[in-house]
Amino acid sequence: MNKKSSSRFPLSRFSLPGQRIVRSVVSVWLCMILYYIRGMRGEPFYSVIAALQCVQPYSSNMLSEGKDRIIGTLIGAFWGGVVLYAELLPAGGGMSTALLHLILLGVFAGLVIYSTVVLNISQYALFSAVVFLGIAMYHSDDTIFYVHIFNRTMDTIIGVVIAVIVNSVHMPRERDCSTLFVSGIDHVLFREDRQLSSFTKIELNRYLDEGMRFSVSTKQTPATVHEVLAGVSFRLPIIAMDGAVLYDLNTMKYVRTTKMDPQIVRLVSDFLYREGMPFFVNTIQDQLLVIYFKDYKDLILEEVKNAHHGSTAPGTDAGTYVSDSVSSDSEDHFTLTKSAYLCMARLYKKKRVSPYRNYVRTNTPITEDVVYIQVIDLEDNIDRLHEELMAQPWADSVRTNFEQLDCDEGEKIMRIYSSDATRLNMLEELRQFTGAPGVVTFSNIPGRGDILIRDPSRDQVVKELKKRFKPVSLRGWRNILHL
Repeated sequence: MNKKSSSRFPLSRFSLPGQRIVRSVVSVWLCMILYYIRGMRGEPFYSVIAALQCVQPYSSNMLSEGKDRIIGTLIGAFWGGVVLYAELLPAGGGMSTALLHLILLGVFAGLVIYSTVVLNISQYALFSAVVFLGIAMYHSDDTIFYVHIFNRTMDTIIGVVIAVIVNSVHMPRERDCSTLFVSGIDHVLFREDRQLSSFTKIELNRYLDEGMRFSVSTKQTPATVHEVLAGVSFRLPIIAMDGAVLYDLNTMKYVRTTKMDPQIVRLVSDFLYREGMPFFVNTIQDQLLVIYFKDYKDLILEEVKNAHHGSTAPGTDAGTYVSDSVSSDSEDHFTLTKSAYLCMARLYKKKRVSPYRNYVRTNTPITEDVVYIQVIDLEDNIDRLHEELMAQPWADSVRTNFEQLDCDEGEKIMRIYSSDATRLNMLEELRQFTGAPGVVTFSNIPGRGDILIRDPSRDQVVKELKKRFKPVSLRGWRNILHL
C-alpha cells in the first residue's frame, strides 16, 4: 500500500520552496513581532496583507516601488478620512440604509481607483482601495475617526516597509561578473514542451540584472529565439543558426556571421537541383534574414499551399502519392520530388507569418551572403540525400545538421552550412567580444559542455548558475543589502 502510494506521488515531484515563499513567511513573522512590540495596537491583518502584496520575485527598484505603494496607501487614507469626516456613508438600521451604504462604498472605491489613474500610479490602485475600504467599512462608532485612520495607515505602511527590507536583504554572495555562461536551449533550458518555466525566467532575469554574463547557443534562427525566449532580458549577443551567426536580440543586428563561399553555394545548389530537391537559401542582407526559394512556375507554395502529404486516388491507400515526382519546365529539366515540395510548402506557410523572416520568390541563382541552405522532406529521403551529399568531392567544405522540431511526423530538416560555421568557433568570437577570461557551457549531451543538464524540467540550469555566479561567501558582504 505504501509502496503504491509512493510510486504514485513521488517526492521528487515536489521542489523546495522558492525565495518568494520564504520571504513571504519571514515578512508575516516580522509583522506579527512588530505588532507585539507595539503593545498589540492596530490590526496586524493589514500589515500582513500589505507585506504579502509587496514581496516580489525581483528586488530591483524596491525603494521606488515602496515609495509608490506608500503614496497609494496615503491616497486611500485621504479618501477614507474625507468619507468619515463628512459622514458621507449613511449609518443606522434598516435594509434600505444598509443597501445605500454598500452602493456608496462601491462608488467611493471607484473614485479612489480613479485618483490613482490621474496621479499615474494606477498599478497601485489596489493598495489605495484596500486601505480606503479598511477605513470606511470597519470604522466603529466609538472610535475617533482620525485615530482609526492613523492606525489603518500605519498598519499598511509597516507591511510595505517590512516587505521592502525583506526583499532587499540577501545572503552574502560574491558575484562572478567576469565569467561568460552559455547554455543550450532545447532540452537544456526548455522542458519537453519547449516552454521556459516561470522559475527559470524569473531567476535568469534576476541574475542578468545583477550583472551576470549569460547567453545561449542554438541551432535555431534568431527569429525562433525571439519567439521562444520572449521575456528574458538578454544583455549579450546570442549564438544562433548552429554557430553561423552572433546576433544581438536588443539591437536586432548580426554582430558576427560565417557565410558560405559563393562557389560552394553554387555546387550545393546544382547538387540539389540534380536530386530534385527544392530548398530555401537563408541569407543575411542589411541586417535582415532574407530567405530565397525558386519559383518552379508557381508549382510550390501556391497550387499546393493547402495540400497535404497524401493525395489519394481510386484504388490507392490514404496517404499514398498518385505520383512521386513532378516535372519542371525550367531550363534545368529536372524532376522535382513531390514529397519535398509539399513539406516545403507546409513549412513556408507556418514560418512566413513571422515578422523576423523575409521570404522572397526568385528564379535568379543566389550565391552571395548565404548563411545556410535548408531542405525538408520525408526522413528516409533526407537520410539518402545526406549520404549523396557527403559523397561529393567538395563535401569537406560544408557541414550539416538535422532538425525535427518544426516537422510533421515522418519529416526531417537538413541544413547545410560552411564547415567553418561551428558553435565552438562562434563561442570564441563571443568570448572575445565580451572580453570574458573564461567560459562555462551547459549542454544535455555528454562531453559537449562543461556542465551536463540531465533534467531540464527541474530548472537545473538556473540552479547550477546560482552556484557558480553567486556562491555564498563572506567576501560578498557588500551584496547583503540590495535595494
